[in-house]
Parts: sequence; structure tokens; C-alpha cells
Amino acid sequence: MSPIRVGLIGLSGAPPDKYEGTSWTPSAHLPYLTSSPDYKIIALLNSSIESAKAAITRYNLPSSTKAYSSPEDLANDPEVDLVVCSVRVDKHFLTVKPSIIAGKAIFVEWPLDRSLSIAQEMLSLAEKHGAKTIVGIQGSFSPVVRKMKEIVERGDEEGGIGKVLSSTIVASVGNGDVWERKNVRYFLEREVGGNIISVHFGHTLEFVASVLGEFQTWDSLMAIRNDKKDIIDPANGNKVIIKDALNTVPDQILLQGTVPSGAVVSIHYRGGPPFPGTPGIQWCIQGSKRELRLTSSSWSLNVGREDTKVEWFDRERGMVEELKGDVDELDKLPVPARNIARVYEAYRKGDWVPDFEWGVKRHTMLEEMWRRFDESQNR
Repeated sequence: MSPIRVGLIGLSGAPPDKYEGTSWTPSAHLPYLTSSPDYKIIALLNSSIESAKAAITRYNLPSSTKAYSSPEDLANDPEVDLVVCSVRVDKHFLTVKPSIIAGKAIFVEWPLDRSLSIAQEMLSLAEKHGAKTIVGIQGSFSPVVRKMKEIVERGDEEGGIGKVLSSTIVASVGNGDVWERKNVRYFLEREVGGNIISVHFGHTLEFVASVLGEFQTWDSLMAIRNDKKDIIDPANGNKVIIKDALNTVPDQILLQGTVPSGAVVSIHYRGGPPFPGTPGIQWCIQGSKRELRLTSSSWSLNVGREDTKVEWFDRERGMVEELKGDVDELDKLPVPARNIARVYEAYRKGDWVPDFEWGVKRHTMLEEMWRRFDESQNR
């Protein structure tokens, strides 16, 4: 079978310290796309043809790779089967809209765009033009998350934790402290749409729901505790380059609710780093027979970390044991690329992948959290 031909949006040709963003495209998408025989990057779309050509050179892509600066030109390329968009959130729809209208398959990074209304427009347009869609919300593809889901679903059977009673997550998100890096200054700007609520908490809702089921009832509390932050330059010894930049995004996020089993769930994401010597995330699931505990240096189970550990405590035996997720060939890739690769693999095989409709569901809950936050500010 011929490889799926990819048009990639957002692979910058500039050095990492010279452009805005998180280097997600080269670290998460490129390793799989350039190593898999089932995909082939045949075109890049950047802000200019020169930038696209620089990226082709920087990442040693074939000289035959096409360089585009116009979303319409990419959409009109009959050789492109799949358009992959990994740019700043508020540019997602702008760059993929012509390709959606052209009926091409579309993979857009999470979140779909900066608001629920735009996400709904993207979904409507894709349905109208018959475009297959994927959204990069990959937490449910993590082997660790799948292992936890498997154990929870066993219930009272052998290898289960019994009836799920409660679940508690406490995490430090890294971003949201008294400073922010210059390349992601936009995390302080609510109107851009890429921030610790949409990105960090949005991904968290996905992997929590994957293990425990969708929230049936819930309430949230969000607060801006640092309304001004210094902007630092990591490439220059974390020198402060802007003092007291305005922050319009909450840095304390709390959510409590119930899931289909009746279990109560509590999540607290706080801005800033964890206390020294403590994990970046601790997720406990209390069962009637056993208790699961996940720890990791980072909240981002959708990405993963080598030090992520899942243990369970067996009350009857009074023993703690470590549990391992399944290992596959994709674990040979760099950590950020592994779960994204699993999404690509599922799409290639015709298996389920999160699509725009799935993304709109996640956007809907986040939008309601924002509504409640705004309401609380106006009291």
C-alpha cells in the first residue's frame, strides 16, 4: 500500500530559541512521520516559502518536498492526502479551512482553536465537505493510561481494584508560576486560546475520562492568583525581559464531580513547579479492594515521562506492587512522539481516533468552566 502523503503545517525552520511555541512539531510529529514507511511528508506550509524551505533543509527532508506559504495552495495540491496542523492555537482554523473545504483528511493539534464556537464551525464544515478528522488529544493512547483503564474496568474480577470509590489528582503544571518563558508568553493571554486550561487541563479531562468515564455531574473553581508575571528568556540565562506582564488566565484550577460508577473525583492543577522531592502529578484511584497510585515528574500523561510509575496497594495482603504498561515498537521513538505515533497508527489501520466531534465535546466542558469563572468574577 502506498504511504499516506502528508502536508505538514508548522514545522519552523528557525532555531528553537528564535520562534514562538513549544517545538512540538519537530519533537512529537516529525520522529514518527520521517521513520514510518506508512507516511511520507511531501509538503510544508509555513508563514513564507523561505521559512518552509529552511525547515526542509534543517530537518533533512527530501529535496522534492514542496514549500508553501498559502493555505489555499496546500489545499489545492492533489497529492496531499492528510494535512497535519501544529501551529499556535489561534491559527488552526485559518490554516486548515481551505483543506477542510477541499475534503482532505485533517489532523489538528489540541485544542482545535481558541473557542468552542470556532471548534463547532470546524466540525460543521468538515461534516459538510466529508473531511475525515483527527484531533491531537492522545491521552487515551498512553500505555500507562490504558493499563489503569484495564485495571479499573476489571472491577471485582481478578486483577481489579473492586468498586471505584474515589479518585484524586493533584498536579503542578510548570507553567503558571510568577514568570513565563518568552516563547509561550501567549499562555498569559486568554484570547489566544492556548493556555494551562485549554492545553493542560483539556488533556487531563481526556485521560481521566478514558479511565473513569465522562463526568456526570461536576463543579469547578478557577482563580488568577498571579495577575502579573515576568517574561524570561531561557536562552539568556532566564533573564527577565519584561516585568509584570498582564496575565488573564487562571493559574489555580479545581474540579470536583462524579463519574458513571458513582465515584467522586477531585482534580487540582496549580501553576508553577512542584515542591522539591514531590511528583509533578499524583493520581490516586481508591477501590474497595485495592488502590491505584500514579506518579510522574510531569502532569502530561498524554506525552509521558520515563519516570512515570503506577503502583497498587493490596489491602488484604498489605503489599504495594508496581504495574507496567504494555511495550511496543513505538517505544523506541523519543518520548513526546510515542502517543502521537499511536494516533497515527490507529488512523492508518482504520481504528478509532479522536475526531473533531470528540474535540468539540472537550471544548464544551472547558467553555462551561470559563463561563462559571466569568460569572464568579462579576458577582
